[in-house]
Amino acid sequence: MGYRGQMLLLPRFVSPWLTVALFVIFNSYPGAIQAQMKVRVEAVVSAPILAKLPVSGSIVSPRTSDLAVQQSGLVEAVYFEAGDRVDEGELLLELDSEMAALELQRFEAMHEESRLLFNEAERLADEARSLIDAKNISQSEYSARLANEAAAQSRVQQLELQIKAQELRIDRHKLRAPFAGVISERHAEEGEWLDANSAAFQLLQADPLRVIARVSERYYSEVKAGTPATITVDARPGQVLEARVDAVVAAAEGSSRSFRVRIEVPNPDMGLAPGMSAHLVLSLDQNNQNSVLQVVSDAIVRLPDGSAVVWVVDEGVAEPVTIALGRRNGSSVEVISDRLQEGDQVVTLGNEALRPGQAVTAEMPVTGSQ
Repeated sequence: MGYRGQMLLLPRFVSPWLTVALFVIFNSYPGAIQAQMKVRVEAVVSAPILAKLPVSGSIVSPRTSDLAVQQSGLVEAVYFEAGDRVDEGELLLELDSEMAALELQRFEAMHEESRLLFNEAERLADEARSLIDAKNISQSEYSARLANEAAAQSRVQQLELQIKAQELRIDRHKLRAPFAGVISERHAEEGEWLDANSAAFQLLQADPLRVIARVSERYYSEVKAGTPATITVDARPGQVLEARVDAVVAAAEGSSRSFRVRIEVPNPDMGLAPGMSAHLVLSLDQNNQNSVLQVVSDAIVRLPDGSAVVWVVDEGVAEPVTIALGRRNGSSVEVISDRLQEGDQVVTLGNEALRPGQAVTAEMPVTGSQ
């Protein structure tokens, strides 16, 4: 309990001026009289850490596509809603193709006519070939018949190509799923006019999904394709997925000095969804046995801005030291800071109420206590 503002009871024979001076000193330096705050501390240690690295990540879809019609037209039928699962090649939407179908019939009729004309031209040309040797036909007539045959054949081929092109136009009145997935958005309704290249659906792949996590550059040499990982998701408590890193994106990302790892996870029952958070534990290269600084997890105070500090006690005064967190090692956590060294005393109990420069009385934990 402090004594600021309280009266001092002094003997009557003490000078009034001395009483005033003692009162000012007493109330100006209460910390010298107040009891110091008691805290528990433990030493920073330097030792090899278990090769486990916890990181956070997000679940994403490997493929997301805005599906657009390639032909302008009136929407005749829509077969799926947002949230529906579809198979690869499944018909999602149809445009009115009646006019295109009639145009196809016209081309087919023209093709039949041209085929008949070609057959006649071919007969006359064959006849001319048999007569030319006996000189029973003029050279000009012979050449004319061969030319008519070639032109008729070319006309048949042109119409065959027009028929194929028209069949392709009709097929483009139908929108099919390019891969199996889930419809995440629907933008088309029956009776609506869609212009070519207008998006009608958004389709995302839902099985398998991917987990994308960012790992500090400090561990770049230890995380590679094939690194074992365990994954847990808040939406599926108690379930642990065993997986391996599929790929490491070599480029570090901006000021964060981190790189991405990608892990594929199966999702046959659709229990996972893009956007969910994931918690990973990567099993790092066991050959890395370098000693690192570690503190017990109780020494770490997380701040609202996401940073973390430990309170270091030196000569009875507590000061905060900002740290970066690394791997977890049982009840201890790797800490990274150029202001920490092995043997420093960090507060493990009472650190939530400390202020910079606060005087404390440090106590070491009793051996065997919790």
